[in-house]
Amino acid sequence: MYLSIPRLDSRNMTVGPDAVHELIVESGWSYPVAARRLERNMPLENVTLDDEGNSMMLSELLHQADVERFESRADLERKLQPVCDAELEARRTTLVGRLKRTFFG
Repeated sequence: MYLSIPRLDSRNMTVGPDAVHELIVESGWSYPVAARRLERNMPLENVTLDDEGNSMMLSELLHQADVERFESRADLERKLQPVCDAELEARRTTLVGRLKRTFFG
């Protein structure tokens, strides 16, 4: 018996603010949407940040963005995109950082 593991096709993956919008649409909600409602109804939801599969918890993303509500999709993108970009930048490591981690733990 073989297990088939589904492969993620990065061309069809929604990332960043688009992934959060997708969660809103799948829930059947419309704008405006309160951040508290998202946190309460999707407490363990992961949001993919980029095509490489980096992700973070939705509640953490909303907390870092420090928002109360999204009035529209454009508002959601305007508020969440800088947080996604900053998180990805913080996760990027340099060659020196990788060497330090390899040799010094």
